[in-house]
Amino acid sequence: MLIAQTIFAVLLLAVTLVPFLPVAHGIVRIGDFPRQQILVLALICLAVSVFADSYMFDRTLFDVVFAAVALFQAWFIAEFTPIWRKRSKDHDPQADRGERFRLVASNVKMSNRDYAAHARMIEASDPDILILMEVDDAWIEGLKSTLERYPHRVDRAQDNSYGMFMASKLRLDDVSVQDLLTEGIPSIFATVVVTEDLRFRLYSIHPEPPVPTRGTEGRDGETSLIALKARENDGPVIVTGDLNDVAWSKTTRRFLRISGLLDPRIGRRMINSFDARYWFMRWPLDHLFHSAHFRLIDMKRLEPGGSDHFPVQFDLFLCHEERDHKEPEEADAEDLSRARTLVKEARERHEEPIGTDWET
Repeated sequence: MLIAQTIFAVLLLAVTLVPFLPVAHGIVRIGDFPRQQILVLALICLAVSVFADSYMFDRTLFDVVFAAVALFQAWFIAEFTPIWRKRSKDHDPQADRGERFRLVASNVKMSNRDYAAHARMIEASDPDILILMEVDDAWIEGLKSTLERYPHRVDRAQDNSYGMFMASKLRLDDVSVQDLLTEGIPSIFATVVVTEDLRFRLYSIHPEPPVPTRGTEGRDGETSLIALKARENDGPVIVTGDLNDVAWSKTTRRFLRISGLLDPRIGRRMINSFDARYWFMRWPLDHLFHSAHFRLIDMKRLEPGGSDHFPVQFDLFLCHEERDHKEPEEADAEDLSRARTLVKEARERHEEPIGTDWET
């Protein structure tokens, strides 16, 4: 019993503390992901340890370690529960002036070929804006009849698991498709025209995932670059996509401070969009962040249709003016300097995108 307690205490402490190392590497950053799972495991160990202390040993130190780990992990997760103050405002039909719309973002998983299930999901949700990630030409052909219902489409299908497609019932202006920092990893930018006097800038991104054998400069640099772009935009802004980062990580928190955008999950609930295949290993990887011009009507995840990601659906209301909201902390000089350094490091890399061979 003592050996088992010691092993679990050391492991839980290690996975809790490692993500705070100032190292942009997958083996470090992956520790940000399973905070919910670590919390549950720490609570189980605490319960077992308390029982063992009472009936077998006097090992108070283990109780303290397990309790500390559980409290520490709970602190990160608590922000995404109703006990926290909401960052973005709920839609008030009596006070808000503007227009509503629905956005769905879905990572289809390129090797998944259940086109019919995805078509049913899209048709049932009937979004005004649809963003598909990991699409290749076969996916576009498989969803052809569904996608043709959208008059405005941006196609960057690819066979390297980073393809992207944007479809919209609303007019898209100033469309740009760019490989921001890594060749072969596109992002789609567009100005969405809700009405002639209501528009917003939409950034759809899908940076590289963290893996134990590579650095995370690509992912961190791309999200930092988007944060800096959003910071320069005074009008309504939405950033969405599979960011391959969890909502509570220090890189996501820095993104929010720099961009000035809001996370509608804060003060409400998290949406664990990955991994759809394993109920016990899920975390929020697919995101939508918005400026204070928007109000939240509803948000939820949809059926995965064979993918390892749940699609996420957001019903939003774009207002004519900003109103009361709780902003994230202001970015300081260190945040901005770190973001620019990450962009520079990512731009100087000469590596193939992570995971280009996973789906072949």
